[in-house]
Amino acid sequence: MLEPLTGPPRRVGPYRLLARVGAGGMGEVYLARSRPGTPLVAVKTVRSDLDIDHEFRVRFRREMAAARAVSGPGTAALIDGDADAEVPWLATEYVAGPALGQTVRRCGPLPAGAVRALGARLAHALGTVHLAQVLHRDLKPGNVLLAPDGPRLIDFGIAQAFDATALTTAGMIVGTPGYMAPEQLLGSHAVVPASDVFALGAVLVYAASGRGPFDDQEIASVIFRITQGDADLSGVPEDDGLRETVAACLAPAPEDRPTAAELAGRLGEPSAAVPWPAEVLSLFAEHREAVERCERATSEGEGEFAAADTVTGGTPGAGRLPAPPPPSAPGAPPAPPEVPAARRRWPWIAAAALAVSAVTLAAVLLPGGGGGDGGDRAPQAAASGGAGGGKRAPLVVSEYGNAHRTGDHGPDGLRAAARPRGWKPWSVARPEGLDDRGDGCVLAAATLVCRDGKGAAAGFDAANGRHRWTTRGFPGRADELTGHHAMPPEADPGGRAVYVPSELGLTKVDVASGAERWRKPTPPGSGTLALAYAEGVVYAVEFRLGGSAPGDAPGSSVVRARAASDGRELWRSKALPKTAGPLVVDGDRVFTALEKGGVVRLDARTGGTARTASVPCDDLMLRGATSLVCWSRASDGVRELDPATLRTRRVVAADVRPSGPRPVLGPRGVLVVASDSPDPNAVIEHELSAYDWRTGKRRWRYGAPDDLAALALAGDRVLSAGAFELRGLRLDGDVDTLRTKEIPKAGPTGNADPFATFGQPLYAGGAVFATTAEGKVVSGNAP
Repeated sequence: MLEPLTGPPRRVGPYRLLARVGAGGMGEVYLARSRPGTPLVAVKTVRSDLDIDHEFRVRFRREMAAARAVSGPGTAALIDGDADAEVPWLATEYVAGPALGQTVRRCGPLPAGAVRALGARLAHALGTVHLAQVLHRDLKPGNVLLAPDGPRLIDFGIAQAFDATALTTAGMIVGTPGYMAPEQLLGSHAVVPASDVFALGAVLVYAASGRGPFDDQEIASVIFRITQGDADLSGVPEDDGLRETVAACLAPAPEDRPTAAELAGRLGEPSAAVPWPAEVLSLFAEHREAVERCERATSEGEGEFAAADTVTGGTPGAGRLPAPPPPSAPGAPPAPPEVPAARRRWPWIAAAALAVSAVTLAAVLLPGGGGGDGGDRAPQAAASGGAGGGKRAPLVVSEYGNAHRTGDHGPDGLRAAARPRGWKPWSVARPEGLDDRGDGCVLAAATLVCRDGKGAAAGFDAANGRHRWTTRGFPGRADELTGHHAMPPEADPGGRAVYVPSELGLTKVDVASGAERWRKPTPPGSGTLALAYAEGVVYAVEFRLGGSAPGDAPGSSVVRARAASDGRELWRSKALPKTAGPLVVDGDRVFTALEKGGVVRLDARTGGTARTASVPCDDLMLRGATSLVCWSRASDGVRELDPATLRTRRVVAADVRPSGPRPVLGPRGVLVVASDSPDPNAVIEHELSAYDWRTGKRRWRYGAPDDLAALALAGDRVLSAGAFELRGLRLDGDVDTLRTKEIPKAGPTGNADPFATFGQPLYAGGAVFATTAEGKVVSGNAP
């Protein structure tokens, strides 16, 4: 609910940050106060990794002016803000209670009397907003906070003044699917006060039934139903005309809807107390207790860090709006806005919905998502530079996410402080010294290293794409032996050296200079299938065509261990059936999966075979040290094996068959699996399904991007890459947190290239790094 901030105190403008309330797609929300004894406020900061240019600041300043114009009962007043700070921010009144979405999920639909009183209060507040010549434009359950004394409207971040030009990027339409009026889907200039009334009607349906009036399995169907007036009101009570009233709000034509003032009159006297059910009152108490615990925790740490305040967001008072007198807060101290969690399970935007592809889920401030904790990953920390924090260890990022191959890039995958100093989106051509027969990259400190098929590699400045060096490959031609050309290099934890695999051999390269430290060719007729680095040893799986070494049968594999310092061979395993999955090293255990099914565990000290198991498994990862997770693209489900015995403990996601990119599993205990659509005639070829790893229960299922190429985790978000776009979604599946981006620019003009198909991307500091099929190496903002 609230995450108290640890470490030295942090400040934004004049406000001391006390706790992290949540994160949004465009920023973070904090509980804060200017000094002891003053009212608590909610401070929202814009993500520092965004392209905060002059135009952005102009829009931000105009948004603050629009929000400043809105005041009165039922709204959370804007108190302060600074659009000119290095990281723009604003502070609003702190509302004591949860969001309507969270309340309904926790406590169930509200009784009819509470819905009527809630609606009357919100309609009155909306009337006040419209009198101020402002439109809200994103009214939804997550933007309605509840308190004992009534609801509050929040997040006027995409509000627009009646007489202003559009405050968002030209051609973009803002709002949330299921709560957007028909005219809102046609273009931002068509939005009118009746559009907010439409959204309020949909919010009241949700409050009364627990479902939005246009919920559907496909986003295109949601939009079609909105435009056709096909609202499902079956869950709204008919007594006292409540259903008839919300139906009027949802009329397709704006002129057929009541005004906000008329709606308030139909629903009842807005001054009447809201008859909250007992469960909701208990939820209010939880929020008050959370605030009290947070304040106690903060006060206990005041002395320890009294002289170590960290100031962000510019100097206090610089360029800010003049602060009005603090608003009086009835009853208990106001509570922070609650970032909404999953409410309904809508699919992602599908290629089938080309007719509605102009609808962009965009917001100037905080549409949701991002942030979160890490865990279960290789030693990784922030790169040199970036915003905030002291000196940290170099950031080393593999395309697999971490040493256990779980696909989790940790919190540094999205944390702006982890990005290389001075980073901006960039695109460069693949150097001529690299062929097109191999692919794969690793981020080592502030250098991106990408390989080719002959063992050559190129280093790029991760901040701007500047070419630093190119190494030579092995002589001769890389025959297409393995079909495994997207294997990334490996880096040591300090980011000082990378180990570059190829079909022809293995090379150690110094990251700073590009100097070759050693090179080891593979035997004739061999190729490298997998590579792993652990504790000063480099492990490689080599595929044999046969005849290259005594005892090597055609189609067999061996695992070879080399000292990372000088490349000398430490041991070589006996011949194994051809392996398919990556190598996973944990202490004295080396795991790999076989192409035709099965798992092998080797002794990392000798290379001896310690255990084998014949289970459907052609790929694997390790969760912690206690769970070996494997799957086969020819069998349903994802298996959990005992790493010691390789016996199957259970099968999770037994209702889907993994296909396409590897599943991902992070420390938050959510498994995300890609599978083919069960309908062979469906336009959407792949689906993403999320499962609770502890219970095995499905959490959500969505359509996947076209030509799904990769899955990853970063913080509390699942990231997917397709042929045309990147998508990011919070792990709880809340569609409001969905962010969609075109692939990063792949040409000198800076425009997105709709045909620049991604290689396997990696994520660091809120940026994505990848190669494209057109011979580019690119970096852009992650979704």
